[in-house]
Amino acid sequence: MGCAQSTIAVVGRKNKKRIIQESVVFVLQFRVPVQSDLQRQLKGVSPKTTINRLTCLRNQIELVAEDTGGSAISELRTALEEYLSLLSGLIKKSKDGMEGCVELKWRTLGDGRRAEICCTNLWMEMLIVIHMMAALALTEANSLMIPKDCYASGSGNGVRVVSTDCRRDAVDLLLKASGYLEFCVREILTQLPHDIKSKLPDDMQESVLQTLSIQALGQGTEIQLGLAVDSQKATLSVKRRIACEQVIYFTQAYHCLSSCEAVSHGCAKKLLRFIYWKFLEAKAAAYYYHGLVTDKGSEPACHLSAVCCFLAAAEILGESKKACLSFCLAPPVTRAPPMWGVMKHLSQKIPEVAFRKSQTYGYLLEEEEKAMQCLPELPDFQLSLRPDDFELPEIEDVSSS
Repeated sequence: MGCAQSTIAVVGRKNKKRIIQESVVFVLQFRVPVQSDLQRQLKGVSPKTTINRLTCLRNQIELVAEDTGGSAISELRTALEEYLSLLSGLIKKSKDGMEGCVELKWRTLGDGRRAEICCTNLWMEMLIVIHMMAALALTEANSLMIPKDCYASGSGNGVRVVSTDCRRDAVDLLLKASGYLEFCVREILTQLPHDIKSKLPDDMQESVLQTLSIQALGQGTEIQLGLAVDSQKATLSVKRRIACEQVIYFTQAYHCLSSCEAVSHGCAKKLLRFIYWKFLEAKAAAYYYHGLVTDKGSEPACHLSAVCCFLAAAEILGESKKACLSFCLAPPVTRAPPMWGVMKHLSQKIPEVAFRKSQTYGYLLEEEEKAMQCLPELPDFQLSLRPDDFELPEIEDVSSS
């Protein structure tokens, strides 16, 4: 899912079963601690009881993540928050993040025993912890958008239904993840020396963290559009506004990531393809709803503009399907969800309306050939969603633990 390894542990078996996971929400890879000799590294810096608790929490995070494949989200989140509280106390006590005094290692879940990251600074350790908290929030949001019984029929032809409560909870989790990632950029990266920042993994580079934060807001807006489509109270203008906001979020995310040096490979490359896919879906929706609103006018120019919007939406919808395939095939290989919700609705309505309206107002298109050469501009709206404010948990006094 996203950058995450598509691995599920089968309890009681020596090997792990690998399956291609569905990706509704772009999910980050999990990292787990590697055993480190904290007693030696922190001797004289923190009491033995504090060091023992840090060691126990690191071991707990590794074991729970390994045994469950990262699915024990509540247990992992609790352990990470407790670890973060102790870590904050150490940072406050050390002032400089104990630069060069520690070696705290982490590895990607499912990567065996190979240590991928070696933290020599407690601020970097905090970055990894909060990054994993964001990964947990995104993973939980993704699971909420994939009903457990969605394949119960066995045929795969059933209509997928995600409850309103699940969708709203997923939006809340996306805002929370966005807040975690924004905190990493604003409060943690500014504390790291340049030489450490330059060696961070791709998914922890500043531009990637900013992109992930923005695109989480875009996905939250996408889910809100689905809720609006299902609501009898939501007007066409409301649906157009939400779709246009979605376009803005994914445009911002795309431009933010395009400047990243790591975009040609790995997580950043797959993320860019995901954003482009979602951008095209959002743009098709925005032109469709803008066309419906514009078509309510009585002037011929309104109908002509609406037809141009519908035809553009149909063309962009076709491009989005190609972009989806491009995302899925980028390593690690993922599987897009079956067409459902707002995109299932739009994939049926857009071609139908584009054909019908172009037949009705075809004479206007023949009279105004220039109209087809430039699309109407989409209206600009103030963005509604913001990252949740994240604050570090209460700092634990590590001097008297």
